[in-house]
Amino acid sequence: MDPGPAQGGGVRVVSRARYASSPGREGKAARALAGGLPAVVFVGRANAGKSTLFNRIAKGARAITSPIPGTTRDLNFGRASWAGRDFAVIDSGGLELGGEPMSERVVAEALGAVGVADVVVFVFDGRLGLSESDKEALSLVRETGCPLITIVNKIDSPAQEGRLAEFYATGAENLIAVSATHGLGVDLLMEEIAARLPPAEAEPARMPDLKLALIGRPNVGKSSLLNRLSGFERAIVSPTPGTTRDPVDVRLSAGGHEVLLIDTAGIRRPTRVEGELERHSVGRAIETIRRADVVLLVIDATEGITDQDARLARLVDSSDRAMVIVCNKWDAAAKQERKIPAFVRDAQERFPFLSYATMVFTSALTGDGIGAIIPAAVKAGDSWRATFQTSMLNRVLAQALEAMDPPLVGGRRLNLMYVTQTASSPPRLRFFSNLERDIPAHYVRFLESRYRSALKLVGTPLRLEFRRTGRTFVGPKGAVKPSKTARHR
Repeated sequence: MDPGPAQGGGVRVVSRARYASSPGREGKAARALAGGLPAVVFVGRANAGKSTLFNRIAKGARAITSPIPGTTRDLNFGRASWAGRDFAVIDSGGLELGGEPMSERVVAEALGAVGVADVVVFVFDGRLGLSESDKEALSLVRETGCPLITIVNKIDSPAQEGRLAEFYATGAENLIAVSATHGLGVDLLMEEIAARLPPAEAEPARMPDLKLALIGRPNVGKSSLLNRLSGFERAIVSPTPGTTRDPVDVRLSAGGHEVLLIDTAGIRRPTRVEGELERHSVGRAIETIRRADVVLLVIDATEGITDQDARLARLVDSSDRAMVIVCNKWDAAAKQERKIPAFVRDAQERFPFLSYATMVFTSALTGDGIGAIIPAAVKAGDSWRATFQTSMLNRVLAQALEAMDPPLVGGRRLNLMYVTQTASSPPRLRFFSNLERDIPAHYVRFLESRYRSALKLVGTPLRLEFRRTGRTFVGPKGAVKPSKTARHR
């Protein structure tokens, strides 16, 4: 269901004019995604070491690096600082002019980012030497008029600096020898970048109010949803599973909230993960869950919630993150005569632990239901962070005790005396009682249901824990009275 290139494979020759005119929409996207900071873009041929340099400068290995050319497909965004200046760093795919449809999309994104960058760093490969493709790509970048820094990467020792000579044939007045792997020349590069940045703005970039991660099995439509939500083609989509490799960050404003939205690689069952590169992508997607406040679990509605979807949901739950289930491709599911009430009922019967997660029904192809995603995520995020007064929690406990007597545990009646909130993100309630082990699961579910309803919690885990004590208990009207154990003392 993802919209993608319909053309077949094969080499295609694409004119210079086509690329030169492409930066419009992609360029606006890059400017929006930089979050108001000056933008520094790394460009160059595939496998020149741009992602390694990005990871070193951004102080964190966020872009996947590999000796396989073309590993980076989408733009990667990070934040860096030098000499008191903060700026966005953008890692792009390889500027390989002409080639398969996917390569053309990568080039369009890279040149779109160049078109609105404040500084462009063109990266040559010092091991492979200068190529005609390098010359043509550099010429295109120069046409933008953006401040340009040219570096030669993979110069791993001073003895190798003689390799720079051939790159002066491009007309570059100054070349910086860099080893992204070993850090050589990086400080000099940072000084050059800082010197070319525009004057600092008085207002710093606003931090996001909510961080959302899109996860799911391969090819369920995550990147298409990302593009719909952001309003431009931010992530490359293709019917080929595994197109997205790096987490892709998008900043957007919705309903007065600043939202950071992250698209990840599709997560397969371990036995189906093919190759080191995909295994790395899956590992990065799992890390992304822990970066997020709320996880949007995207499923293919034509298939229903599969066992792998349920495994991912358990992973989100065990990571203590809020969750919204996005049932994508509902336009196709509706043609199969699926109905929403029956779909929800079947999901909750098969996977009861998913009952707290909000479900929204969307079609990334038509745009239906897209507007419900962010509001549902905001509500889940609010519930995830919520804090409550202790007096309110104990009133709910008193009402629960009136509604159902606590069970017998090992011949002793469970006596719930007091409750307090010990943490948020997600909410965690601690019950003080005469017992702390072997509390029947059905009674724990009853308490959870009462608190979810009373506190209006949606989309978030709610953790209940029991601590043994013997001092007080909550009376039928919420009053705290001495327990029998205390009176006997």
